[in-house]
Amino acid sequence: MPFQYVLANLLADNPDAEAALFLDDTGETVDFACADERPYEMRLLGAYLGIYLRHIGELISAARLGATRMFHIERARHHLHLIALPDRYYLVLVQRRPARVGRARRSLQAAAEQLETEVF
Repeated sequence: MPFQYVLANLLADNPDAEAALFLDDTGETVDFACADERPYEMRLLGAYLGIYLRHIGELISAARLGATRMFHIERARHHLHLIALPDRYYLVLVQRRPARVGRARRSLQAAAEQLETEVF
């Protein structure tokens, strides 16, 4: 599958990244790439992100603010970068803090464009 290659490259392009996730609209992990031995935790994180994304989408829709495209969530130990893909899929990059946020956003955008071309 082409998205496995894209996820592996996204992870490799960001040395401070812990995982790259490809999620459906419910937060179910379609596929992922992990830098360490925590795949279960990353799948669980993806499930919670699915819940958050649904709520955020409802709020944005109710306020008539348009469609969501990119989110950046900062946690105590992580940066979570999310970008919306067609058909309500999401691409997520999980980084350790401190992190190179600008570089992560650029590489996430490039990976999303590649997925859109090859998968959707």
